[in-house]
Amino acid sequence: MTIRLLSAISLVLVILLQAGCATVKDAEAKRGTGRVEVYDLPQQTVWNRMLEVLGTTSLEIVSKDESEGKILARRKLTWFSFGENVAIYVEPMNGGASTRVEVVNVKRVESNKNSLDWETRIFTKLDRALKAP
Repeated sequence: MTIRLLSAISLVLVILLQAGCATVKDAEAKRGTGRVEVYDLPQQTVWNRMLEVLGTTSLEIVSKDESEGKILARRKLTWFSFGENVAIYVEPMNGGASTRVEVVNVKRVESNKNSLDWETRIFTKLDRALKAP
């Protein structure tokens, strides 16, 4: 009886979690709602540093398109979080003299209280990487 009850509860939980899960496409659709920073550096420099920064995190790059200035990434389920989806936009400004970066962070499950603040983490690491010689 106990095994059947646990199995039933587990099945219901899995169905509920899958029904409410956001995807990287949801993060992409929220463009314009993320944190934005502008750097007085060319897009190519910022793009390359952003890829280096993402390589130091637990995010998995799902897709990247330099011509569009778009990176989609995600962190999968962990023991402490249901994961997050992140969309990053790296766009030239002022004729290429500066670069606008937007980071959009979307929880995979809205009720996830243990999700990471990728906007702050990414910009903190990017700021350090861009200041390094």
